Amino acid sequence: MNTSIPYRATTPWNDDPRAIKRRCRAFTLIELLVVFIIISILSSLMLAGLAGARQRAKTDKTKSTIRKIDSVIRPMFDSYRTRRVDISVSVTFPAAYSLKPNLRDAFKRMFLRRTLLMREMPDSWSDVPSSPTAFNALPYLPVTQTAAVRSYTYNRLSLPGVTPAYESAECLFMILSRSGFESDALEMFRSDEIGDIDNDGAKEFWDGWGRPIAFMRWAPGFTGSLIQVADGALSHDPLDPYRVDTQSTTTAHAYALIPLIYSSGPDGSTVETSDDKTGYGLEVMKTGTGGTTLGWSALDLGNLTVQQNFNGLTPGTIDPSFSLDASDNITNHDLLKK
Repeated sequence: MNTSIPYRATTPWNDDPRAIKRRCRAFTLIELLVVFIIISILSSLMLAGLAGARQRAKTDKTKSTIRKIDSVIRPMFDSYRTRRVDISVSVTFPAAYSLKPNLRDAFKRMFLRRTLLMREMPDSWSDVPSSPTAFNALPYLPVTQTAAVRSYTYNRLSLPGVTPAYESAECLFMILSRSGFESDALEMFRSDEIGDIDNDGAKEFWDGWGRPIAFMRWAPGFTGSLIQVADGALSHDPLDPYRVDTQSTTTAHAYALIPLIYSSGPDGSTVETSDDKTGYGLEVMKTGTGGTTLGWSALDLGNLTVQQNFNGLTPGTIDPSFSLDASDNITNHDLLKK
């Protein structure tokens, strides 16, 4: 009887299966590094995607808010084409105008409608009377003595702390809330679309990044507009149907202006940087050196599209010093074209 022990190979191929299983559970250092790198790449892509999605959501929200504001501002602006004004009011004709007697009434209507539009659609606090006394002393009464202007006056009187910073945004909110043009206008807006960024008591409409949406009533220098054609012959000011505003020889004179409603966009540059500039990258017609009020004179109102501020630039012009601030702005002009 053969009692020898059978030969058993000890190669890895027929080793104990449990040992093989234990050895297969381990990873090499290189494998771990590869896995770590893959996870890092996927995480970075996911975070970038989430950040992009958040930015798109904020952009879409901003566009929605601007569209809602524009749905009130544009019809109100257009209503002045047929607004009745008292032409018995005394108006001094600028020397540059050599009007025939039969065109003087047409000039008065154009001028008084523009004046009324300026008072009822202010884009700076300098357009709003600061007291009842100032209200009663407004020029061109009774045309400018309307319920809306009276409401603005008492609103400004209750806000002694307002400053030029964000004033166009504050005036924009005041127009929608107090003009009476559309009494339920504010019902369209959510609570996160309204705020008071500088805590001065004057509210603003906010974009998707929680910053004020600005407003420019007349922006003749906004040449990047897709809907505002700088040609007085092809697109003349509808407030001047008889084309009496012709003191300039350029075809760009007295062309139709469209209110500009704009957000600073993702870059978040909003705070006004100096007297005639905004952090939005656009020139404005607001104040002069040292804060001196620059009002719209009779000549200005008869010659809107060539008026310049103290920087020698028309309102709405992209400020050469802050052109990048304007590059990502979101405006109603862009949205209306689309």
